[in-house]
Amino acid sequence: MFKKQLLLSCLLLLSLTGSGQQVKYPYYYQEVSNANKTVDFVFGLYPATIHYYEGKDFPAYTSMRTAIFNKSSKDTLKWKNFKVDILLKSGTLISNYVPFSKEGPFGCDYTVLADSTHYQLFCFHTQFTEPEIDKVWLMMSDDEIFSLTYDKNE
Repeated sequence: MFKKQLLLSCLLLLSLTGSGQQVKYPYYYQEVSNANKTVDFVFGLYPATIHYYEGKDFPAYTSMRTAIFNKSSKDTLKWKNFKVDILLKSGTLISNYVPFSKEGPFGCDYTVLADSTHYQLFCFHTQFTEPEIDKVWLMMSDDEIFSLTYDKNE
């Protein structure tokens, strides 16, 4: 009985001390909208989610999670394989590539419903880490290039 009470007390204490602490990660973001707000979304890129994968059944790649929040309360957002370009501090410019998957977190063509968020993994053939990133851009077309802002999220 004493062991149960001690275990419950420890769990309660841990939950109380940990509940006020939320881990905050830095991110890159940009709000994109047009004058009549038919396009109105926020694009976020999370370098803390960078993972490098190697395997004998697939070419090595680096992935990073993104979020697209459609701020419009009535219009859907058509996402059409828009690109992310990253300038590394070494001077190397890298772009994401289109993976074979057409659906799920790797899918590149989809619709984001009004007032909702879609998460996607962007993949790169280059291995890199968060501290190596210098600048980031969202490329929606040749004449729609948006420089993303870095936020330490402190």
